[in-house]
Amino acid sequence: MVTVAGGELPEDSELHGTKVEGFEIGKFPVMKEEYDWIRIWGMGRGYSLAVGLAPGNSHPVTHVSWYDAVKWCNAKSEHELLVPVYTINGLVHRAGEYGPDGSKLVARNERANGYRLPTEAEWEWAARGGPFSRGHKYSGSNEADEVGWHGENAQGRTWPVGLKAANELGVHDMSGNVWEWCWDLDDSMSANRLRGGSWKHQAADAAVTYRVSRTPDSRYSAIGFRLARNA
Repeated sequence: MVTVAGGELPEDSELHGTKVEGFEIGKFPVMKEEYDWIRIWGMGRGYSLAVGLAPGNSHPVTHVSWYDAVKWCNAKSEHELLVPVYTINGLVHRAGEYGPDGSKLVARNERANGYRLPTEAEWEWAARGGPFSRGHKYSGSNEADEVGWHGENAQGRTWPVGLKAANELGVHDMSGNVWEWCWDLDDSMSANRLRGGSWKHQAADAAVTYRVSRTPDSRYSAIGFRLARNA
């Protein structure tokens, strides 16, 4: 995890003016090897989690829904004896999905010290380099090829994390490789935000300002996630 000092998103962001408190974010997206370890541990403790896919252990895990991501965060928190962040009806969210518009039923304990998804504002702030930002179009560069795997250079697949240059914070793969789930709902209140572009999409989609959303039950070969945690 990398510590990110707080700040405010600038004018060229659709979230401009949003203030971000200090937090921690994963240096890489969650890899298949780590996902598998926590999934197996969690399955024996009441968790229901999709298998997740990747061509290798050091690749980002894909085919995980938003529900899988938040449940996996809870499992990792419990494994490390931290307070889980996400609940359903006051109970730790370990199992179940609630359809294409059910993510609003999941509550977040903002004071918990466990692992979680970044908010969309946190994601963008970290992708820009936080307070050390040089104003790049992509996360760490104005040239997509320097920092990310996208549809023009990825040869039709994900790549092991960390092969491309890091951004100003030392964080890798925030442009390209896989889309990353964020906590937030979009304006329709029926889909959750994704950020970062992917191996399957054009380089422009990997810009730090680019926003898309998908229903929380979506599982796709170009969607993964990255951890965050309160500072």
